[in-house]
Amino acid sequence: MIDDDMTAADVDDAGESKVASKSDWEAVHAQAMEEYARDYEHDRHNIEMAYSDLAFRRGEVEDQWDPQALKARVGRPTHVINEIPQFVRQVTGDMRQAKPGIKVIPVDSVADPKTADVLAGMVRYIENRSYAQSVYTQAADSQVTCGVGHWRVTTEYASSTTFNQEIRIASIGDGVAVIWDADAILPTREDAMHCFVPVDMSRAKFKQQWPNARYEGFEIKEGQPFYDWHGDDFIRVAEYWIKKPIKRLLAMSPDGAVVDLTDDIKGQSKDVIAASIAQAQQNGVRIEWRDSFKVVQYKITCAEILEENEWPGLHIPIVPILGEEVCIGRNVYRHGMVRYAKEPQRMLNYYASAETEVIALQPKAPWIGTRKHFEKNYDIWETANTENHPFLEYTPDASAPGGPQRVQPPVASQAIQLGRQQAADSIRAVIGIYDASLGARSNETSGIAIRRRDAQADTGTFVYHANFSLGIQRTGQIIVDLIPHIYDAQRTVRIVGFDGKQETTDINKPTMRDGHEIVENDVTVGSYDVVIVAGPSYASRREEASDGITAFLQAYPPAAPVLGDIYAKMQDWPDAEEIGERLETLLPPAIKARLKERERDPNAPPEPPSPDEQQAAQEAEIKQRAVMIELEGKELDNQQKKVDIAAKAQEVQNPRGAADHTAAIKAHAEIAKAENDARMAELEYQAKQIELEQKQRMAAVELEIKMVELDAKRAGVMHSRERHETQMYHDAERHVQEQERELEPAE
Repeated sequence: MIDDDMTAADVDDAGESKVASKSDWEAVHAQAMEEYARDYEHDRHNIEMAYSDLAFRRGEVEDQWDPQALKARVGRPTHVINEIPQFVRQVTGDMRQAKPGIKVIPVDSVADPKTADVLAGMVRYIENRSYAQSVYTQAADSQVTCGVGHWRVTTEYASSTTFNQEIRIASIGDGVAVIWDADAILPTREDAMHCFVPVDMSRAKFKQQWPNARYEGFEIKEGQPFYDWHGDDFIRVAEYWIKKPIKRLLAMSPDGAVVDLTDDIKGQSKDVIAASIAQAQQNGVRIEWRDSFKVVQYKITCAEILEENEWPGLHIPIVPILGEEVCIGRNVYRHGMVRYAKEPQRMLNYYASAETEVIALQPKAPWIGTRKHFEKNYDIWETANTENHPFLEYTPDASAPGGPQRVQPPVASQAIQLGRQQAADSIRAVIGIYDASLGARSNETSGIAIRRRDAQADTGTFVYHANFSLGIQRTGQIIVDLIPHIYDAQRTVRIVGFDGKQETTDINKPTMRDGHEIVENDVTVGSYDVVIVAGPSYASRREEASDGITAFLQAYPPAAPVLGDIYAKMQDWPDAEEIGERLETLLPPAIKARLKERERDPNAPPEPPSPDEQQAAQEAEIKQRAVMIELEGKELDNQQKKVDIAAKAQEVQNPRGAADHTAAIKAHAEIAKAENDARMAELEYQAKQIELEQKQRMAAVELEIKMVELDAKRAGVMHSRERHETQMYHDAERHVQEQERELEPAE
């Protein structure tokens, strides 16, 4: 049915934004500035603290020491023993090792499971060509440190000589500066209506990219949000992403497939649209108008809009990953691991500095004596602190008969050392990661105990892993939504399997099946969802599977012939794949047939049997015939025995006529046995003939190999002969030249 609220304006403006376009850029710019000021003020405390956390992790003296404390300690030690980065690296290192995998699943009747696998392979290839692992971990470093990180999804042409576009995952340098809609509450910010991505660039680059734009004389806007939008050597350009409301015409067929007709009705009259809708309704199609959005990107400065670009997808292509959030009323406080480890880290710095200061203030002279003790060897005693003399000579003094005395070395304060240890323990307690998880030796010895110890540390920081996985899932949703718009024509694409192997496949390819034309791997239709396959990486799971198969084969050795190829492919040896493929040739025929049937295309015609299969079938047929003949022979033997019994019985009853009847029956039995022997001989002849033909084929192959080797040897001999003749020619020529040089003085 059609929505009763549909109007002529909806038909006229289907797919068109209700927000004015380029003619009203001034109004759009004013709206953007107002929204930026409101959103920045809402998140200002989180932004300021996030920059403070990043600076604290950097670890300079001015970052980890309070300005008043530095002023009070002028001329005194101010150490920085920065233990924060090791905890951040511990969490991000786990993320690198266990990166979640993206899986695409179909959600309606038009979507195809095979196409879903192709889409997942395309997403993995996009990650591979974008160096997404580096992009993800760069944002994760910011997430774990200060509580927020970002990356983006963008598009680009595959090269300067093609119309084919590709999707790319790119990093955002300053993830803290990204400002989201203040009314968005979901952790992925998919409910946000707008977003700002500020980028600072030099004035020279700005003038080169937008030569007609204003780059001087900016109006100084009042308020905190705009104080750093321009300076003497830079200008801030912000990407203003906004969702503009539009009307979409959706059609749902009786089988549940949903199609967007918005682009199809653009430019058509209302009468044509109404007739098409009526015809579709008669066929049982449900048609409705729906409120929707289209995404538009503006590039703005604090003075004007520079350009406008319409994004083909339905999602703002900016992906946030958050740390921990605490909601108190209307205010949300966001932080990472560094926020509450600052005070214990400052205590550690103070105790380390105090320990150095205490030792430095203690006496440095290692010897005490009278003036007379040192006056004759003053130069040696003067360097006793810095040089290792084999002996020290002194002059005896009656007033101090014991000679110079060594002073006890400086002793550190136990209270300071205890305080320093407590400060280090406080850092670990606040963060939730202890020495054992950082690689320090502990009491655990078994592999299970070590894994459980690591799991306890992972539990304390799992919120970062969960939000990181959520960001990757959001990335997959944006890419899957974007693929039908970018890969909308038939083309060959590269996909990556879950095991990292790359291959090519055709998408949107028309083909004939059962007399009907279909589109194979059609990525432009159907609805698909994205789920995350969390857990260890493929390499880690492959190592675990290899260990498991090793233990299984040790417990059950007969399974080795059917698992040898899989076991070999799981190893990290050179040419492990080739070894596994060779071991596949040793698999039992039943498993080979099953694997071949699994790999065969169900729409492809059946393959003709191979020569080996034909020979095996002939041998099986001959064996079956031999068994049948053998059974016939046994049947004849049984009949012969019955005849003998009957003959004896008849002989007892009629001694004269029994002899002739018995002779006839024996003659028939001998003839049948002779025929049976002849058939057996014929079968043996056929088997010998097949064996001979096989030996002839093997001999022909060996002969061909020998001929190739002989040709190679002949080529080597000819090459050696030519090289020898060339060498002899050069030697003779050199000999003639030497003789000529010897004759020249005589002439």
